[in-house]
Amino acid sequence: MGFNQEAYDAECTALARALKTAAEFAPTLSHVTIFTNVQAAIRRMSTEEPGPGQKYAVEARQHIATLRRAAPDITIKIRWCPAHERVEGNEKADEWAKLAADEPDTQDVEGWTYSDRPEETPLPKSLANIRREISEKKWMEARQWSRGRTSKNKYKMLKSQRPDGTVAGSTKRLALRFYQLKTGHCLTGEYLHWTKSRSTPQYWWCRCPKQTRNHLLKRCPRWKKEQMDLWEEVWKEIGKGRERWKVHKLFAERTCSQALLDFLSSTDIGKIMPAEEGDDAESEALEWELWEREEQEEERRVEAETLGMEVEEPPLFLPTPPFMVSEEAE
Repeated sequence: MGFNQEAYDAECTALARALKTAAEFAPTLSHVTIFTNVQAAIRRMSTEEPGPGQKYAVEARQHIATLRRAAPDITIKIRWCPAHERVEGNEKADEWAKLAADEPDTQDVEGWTYSDRPEETPLPKSLANIRREISEKKWMEARQWSRGRTSKNKYKMLKSQRPDGTVAGSTKRLALRFYQLKTGHCLTGEYLHWTKSRSTPQYWWCRCPKQTRNHLLKRCPRWKKEQMDLWEEVWKEIGKGRERWKVHKLFAERTCSQALLDFLSSTDIGKIMPAEEGDDAESEALEWELWEREEQEEERRVEAETLGMEVEEPPLFLPTPPFMVSEEAE
């Protein structure tokens, strides 16, 4: 093909040349089958729309018209075959292609070479070659632009933004409750009232009118013993008591993560939401319980597989939850 051409051009040319050769023997042919390992070239032959390879598609259609005029009942097929799969004709074509590439001046290749072109006359370029050059230049400019605006340290993740290894090493359900309480999107009266999942932010373990994270970790009488253990561990780690800590800062302090995980594992905070009066609230509570049960079963299965124990298959039909039972069934 010469210079400034692409492999795509060579494949399209090969199909056009094959049809041209067949057209020379048109009166004596009844079937013509051409094999190629490039599907893009086959698709290009099916249309004459402007684009790379249009010239060869037009030539191919002209040769097909010549074949049909000479033999109206002729069958012409262009088929795809896998490359380098010991297909005799395919291997021979590869051999000839390498020979032409090694000695282009002696193998009747298309296009001018640097030796025979007139001075200051540019070599012809295929549209596929032009598109590739444009794409390469765009990528080169993009890389140069990005190198000028970034450095190795610019997008380095801060140590404070990296995942907490202590929480990541805990169970999935415990880590879930930890991060829910850390962000404030958790099962507390304050958040559930804000999302309109409950009618009031009232506490369900004591008479506090508003259930907050601060109350759960510091003042709730239901978890008094667990709170004492938590703040004792926090004092050992940091040297600060409960009065000098805000909840969001406590969750941000990584040295206190283990103490918080132990506290959550010994309580039901962020885990249980009792049903409120009304069908909708009861449905939400029961759906949460079903989800919790599925998570527990998954953890038991993973633990059993790790220890090499047999995993008990869950029952085929689970009991129907109360909120799914119709009034007629009752």
